[in-house]
Amino acid sequence: MSSGGPAAFNFDKMISGLDSYVKSVKGYLSQLESATGGTVNLATMFNMQFHMQVLSQYLEAVSATLTAVNNEMVNMAKAVKGT
Repeated sequence: MSSGGPAAFNFDKMISGLDSYVKSVKGYLSQLESATGGTVNLATMFNMQFHMQVLSQYLEAVSATLTAVNNEMVNMAKAVKGT
């Protein structure tokens, strides 16, 4: 895939980063689901909480980035159209 010009934006790294955080949280959730008889490991719960917080912040950053890119694309389209 070419990098495009200075106005190009590659979403692949953002999506792969999001995927890695989701997989991490799913892994901790799977560990907690397999715990039996109240033998939940507190470290696993803490790690899952931490990764969920990071995932939340990452999602917020991705959302803000996508909003900014969308707004700039709309502004460029308006400029080209002449309105």
